[in-house]
Amino acid sequence: MAVDVADYVESLKREVRPPGSALYSSVTDAEWIGYLTDAFWEARLDGFLQGWVVDGDPADPTTAEFAPATAGGPDITPSDVALVVLYAGIKVLRNQILNMNSSFRAKAGPVEFEQENSATVLAELLKQLRVTKDRILEAMEENMPTAVMLIDAYSTRLYNDLSYYGGIELSG
Repeated sequence: MAVDVADYVESLKREVRPPGSALYSSVTDAEWIGYLTDAFWEARLDGFLQGWVVDGDPADPTTAEFAPATAGGPDITPSDVALVVLYAGIKVLRNQILNMNSSFRAKAGPVEFEQENSATVLAELLKQLRVTKDRILEAMEENMPTAVMLIDAYSTRLYNDLSYYGGIELSG
């Protein structure tokens, strides 16, 4: 069964917005869903969420759903959705930092105005989110079975002489 991406827009808003703030109030739900969808595919590129896809009409982002990659597959778990929200939060904060002016100064005759917005706080938040993402990636790598198999040639030759010459015939 598919899970509506729009159900997690509020979670993403809480991830990037200070409590009681109206920050990003002009962002539409369709844009938030776009961030969540992009974050899903980025997480998938990092090796997560292999059992799911984002389905829906590309022309209408509000129809996006997290769906099993195969028919009858399991629903996406809340922890996997939290991972998508984390990835989306990183994207939003990164874009906010790119859009920030660090200093603005205006002078007209004797009147002078100066405003300085430090990106240090947002950069630190972004670092913390990155550390969390890296920790999750490391945990995933430690828990994933390795695809490399080590075969002891001596033991194999004891099992079958053909293995010494490059041909292995496994017989019981």
